[in-house]
Amino acid sequence: MKGMTRSLLASVALCASVANAAAPIVTTDLGQVKGIAVPEGYSYRGIPFAAPPVGEGRWKAPAPAKAWKGVRDASQFGYNCIQSERGREVGETSEDCLTLSVVTPEVGAKKLPVLVSIHGGAFAFGSGRYLADGGAAAIVKQGIVLVSPNYRVGRMGFFAHPALTAEAKGGATANFWLMDQIAALGWVRRNIDKFGGDPSNVTILGCSAGGSSVNQLLVAPSAKGLFAKASVHSGGGVFNASRSLEVAEKQGVAFADRTGIQGTDAAALAKLRKLTPAQVLAGDPGAPEFGAIVDGKLLPIGTAEAFATGAITKVPLFSGSTSDEASVFGLMGFDKETLKDRFGVDVDALRPIYEEAEGQKLSDAELLRQVQTDFIFTSAAMGVSGMADKAGLPSWGYHFGYVDAADQGKKPGVPHCGDMPYFFGTPKGTAPADLKVSQTMQNYLVNFIKAGDPNGAGLPAWPRYQTPNAAPLVVDKEIKAVPGFRAKQLEFFLNKGGDEMGHKIPR
Repeated sequence: MKGMTRSLLASVALCASVANAAAPIVTTDLGQVKGIAVPEGYSYRGIPFAAPPVGEGRWKAPAPAKAWKGVRDASQFGYNCIQSERGREVGETSEDCLTLSVVTPEVGAKKLPVLVSIHGGAFAFGSGRYLADGGAAAIVKQGIVLVSPNYRVGRMGFFAHPALTAEAKGGATANFWLMDQIAALGWVRRNIDKFGGDPSNVTILGCSAGGSSVNQLLVAPSAKGLFAKASVHSGGGVFNASRSLEVAEKQGVAFADRTGIQGTDAAALAKLRKLTPAQVLAGDPGAPEFGAIVDGKLLPIGTAEAFATGAITKVPLFSGSTSDEASVFGLMGFDKETLKDRFGVDVDALRPIYEEAEGQKLSDAELLRQVQTDFIFTSAAMGVSGMADKAGLPSWGYHFGYVDAADQGKKPGVPHCGDMPYFFGTPKGTAPADLKVSQTMQNYLVNFIKAGDPNGAGLPAWPRYQTPNAAPLVVDKEIKAVPGFRAKQLEFFLNKGGDEMGHKIPR
């Protein structure tokens, strides 16, 4: 027992010494930074990639950050972007939040592959620290440089208003969140080689709002050339993926009214820019309603239309979702009535299709759960993969249904983004089966980041998603490609999505 205690104390002391150790000084294009040593390598935190979007900079494209003299302390994370208490991560918030973190296994390395992780959080919450704080250690240890940026969320990042449109004079507007992400990718292109990374081998990845962000980065012409591969997890892309500038402007005027500011001219905009962050947050008391805005410049056309017509950046694509995406619908407010009234999805009318496919009667709750899961997420994961294939992209689709061993029989499926811990080597469960699935998914991801193809020695074969005979990888107790996966259930949604945008979704 004493020996075990001494061993434990020694391990704690070692971890503490690593965490407090100095990291090599790195010279970026704006100045020098000094990070800290971490078990997986070195971490550089809170590095500015754009100027603080404060004062007159609020609701404008990110401006270049200013250079600094001397060595900047990069041992601490920067502020999180403005967000409400609900869902907020550890850390204080500020409008001065456009920073990123880099975790590298070796500063002096040459041309290591790079993963840029875009955080999720319903476009209203979250920060780049969620993986940079050790969450991706297993990936970094395999020779990958991680970059995790902040971007403006909520109304600070998503705001259309007639006065902003006029101010832009035909330029990009409204999607300030996406402008931030593109600015961060520009920083990566200019600087990541100083941290051992290869600027020509960058993979962008995200789940939920992060996955939706990756979809939009594929659509945005100004992001072309800043990444070489894309990995979309539970990102949607067919339904509710973007909105018109006209609709977004009406939502923006309604927001301004809620803050007590009327009018659509420059004087109204000046007043809006003088609101405190708390007043801005108070103007949006309900569920998050933020999403990509087709401004005609940064995003020339809608997400689904861009994928359907091939108007996207041509890079390898890795796309999937989980088996209980319905877990997020409480936050989104998409109940049975909303599905029918807002989206034209009649759950009761779909019962015969689902029960025939399942070969059994379904309770009302189970039917709703499956329809919610398939509606925005499963159909989009498969639809986006199919459209990407049609557009000439090497594409791989997956569906993650493996429930932790301890929860099998207790939970109906894997919750929204519940697959991500398996990809990053941090599953909740520690049973041998959990760890085996995690290692498999991690290997797929690492292979994709390094070479643009998830397949590798010892892994179940994962065929490219090629229509009309697509076979997505289905991850459950067994991991295998399944031709015609949920074809009957998804047919309604893929037809509906195709009809709404006027372009057939291949399957």
